[in-house]
Amino acid sequence: MNYIKHNGEDFFCGSNKLTSLPKLSESFKSIDCQFNKLTELPKLPKSLTKLNCKFNELTLLPELPNTLIELICYENQLTLLPELPNSLEYIYCYNNQLTSLPQLPNRLIHLNCISNKLTQLPDLPDSLEALYCYDNQLTVLPELPDSLKYINCSNNKLIKKQKYNYLKKIIY
Repeated sequence: MNYIKHNGEDFFCGSNKLTSLPKLSESFKSIDCQFNKLTELPKLPKSLTKLNCKFNELTLLPELPNTLIELICYENQLTLLPELPNSLEYIYCYNNQLTSLPQLPNRLIHLNCISNKLTQLPDLPDSLEALYCYDNQLTVLPELPDSLKYINCSNNKLIKKQKYNYLKKIIY
């Protein structure tokens, strides 16, 4: 094992070729298990605010705690995401096999769901500032919130280019 450490609140075990994790302490607020060979995660601590499980072999995620603010789960084999807690502000779920997304949290600021198999997006929250959804199979976009500052929806199957006056540029 290359490097496993925890300080009571943060647990880091990245780049170790792990296939499983032990039971996780309820005191952990941050878990970073990136670049392993994990196919599943154990039950997550109720106090967790950040989960970084990118570059694994996950096909599903466990129930997410109501305290989670940042979810980084890209470069896995996820086909769906669990119910998302309303505390989530950042979601990075690109390069998976997602065909749909669950209802998005009201506090969401950043959504990066590029390179999946999405055919539609759920309603976007009024708080959303950045949306990256290119390289999917989207045919239409939902109504875009006024808060949106960044969007890239190129390389989709958009039937009609929608116009949003408050955006300076939409990349199709």
